Amino acid sequence: MLYRRLGNTDVSISAIGQGTWKFGEDKNKEKDEIEALRYGIANGLTLIDTAEEYGNGGAERIVSKAIQDIRNDVFLVTKVSAKNCSYKGVLRAAEASLERLKISHIDLYLQHWPSQQHDLSETMGAMAELVSRGLVKYVGVSNFSTQLMQEAQYHLGSVPLVCNQVAYHLNDRSIENQILPFAKKNGVTIMGYSPFGYAPHVFGMKGFPPVGSHGRMVLELIGAKHGKTVYQVALNWVLRQEGLVTIPKAANKAHIFDNLSAIGWELDKDDLSQIESNFTIDNA
Repeated sequence: MLYRRLGNTDVSISAIGQGTWKFGEDKNKEKDEIEALRYGIANGLTLIDTAEEYGNGGAERIVSKAIQDIRNDVFLVTKVSAKNCSYKGVLRAAEASLERLKISHIDLYLQHWPSQQHDLSETMGAMAELVSRGLVKYVGVSNFSTQLMQEAQYHLGSVPLVCNQVAYHLNDRSIENQILPFAKKNGVTIMGYSPFGYAPHVFGMKGFPPVGSHGRMVLELIGAKHGKTVYQVALNWVLRQEGLVTIPKAANKAHIFDNLSAIGWELDKDDLSQIESNFTIDNA
């Protein structure tokens, strides 16, 4: 398994985690979701990412069932909704997440989105308070610009900002312009979500290269050379960046197995050159 350091801490986390967006929304899928998480953990994917917004708390409840007897084997990330980012709101949200997850502390607590309603000083003040109480070990943010990361760290004081969770995939390389260099310089781990692209019907943004497109064919040729799928090539490409981990959603054991096959090998210079020319930062 490939591990990466969390910020400037001494903690190592798995470079591929398990995302839980959409978990807990369909009771008929609960068994598969729990089995997928357990299978991933057993195979080294011990970074679990969830949020209070996912399934209105349903995803956290699924995670709770999956980790109840193996809590110490897991590095657990959850997120407070932007609407709950007042000082008291953050404290209440964290306590509610702890209850749903049935755990004594959250390993990494993130602000899910920048809030239009609540000042960042309130949010980060509450985050620091949660750390002092021992309810949260580490603090991070999600979907933050470099300026907002700087502001968050200022308001956290002596509590380090260790993570920014942002979108990163072949058709969205925008973090390479400012966010990724800033994070590397300042010891902030980038946790990339949607490594296979957004769901266009949900976000209305560019997704993974469609079947028949030139970009897709490039990935297919590279994959054929290494005996890998286009998705495994894309995931391997994401992980070429030091200081970065990724959290693909995996709703069943087959997805987990596919994700595991994205590591343990390297794209060569020719592969990277072809990808670079077909998936540029400016055109992403």
